[in-house]
Amino acid sequence: YSEEKLNEMIVWLNNHANELPKEMQINKFAFTPNLKLTVESCIMQAKQCLGNYKMAGAFRLLQQIGENLENNK
Repeated sequence: YSEEKLNEMIVWLNNHANELPKEMQINKFAFTPNLKLTVESCIMQAKQCLGNYKMAGAFRLLQQIGENLENNK
């Protein structure tokens, strides 16, 4: 993922912060009881790992959270 894509994701999530539920089943394997904290943590990790394709998991989780929010509108 690129810095531009990450920044777009951060802006999108910030614009939808009021829509974040308290908890979320992000995907089949990942559940968070504190979605706001998970989003903040994933953003920090994605920023740290920018450019390391082996460490793209945090960015992928952010994408899935965004997809879940869009699908539940």
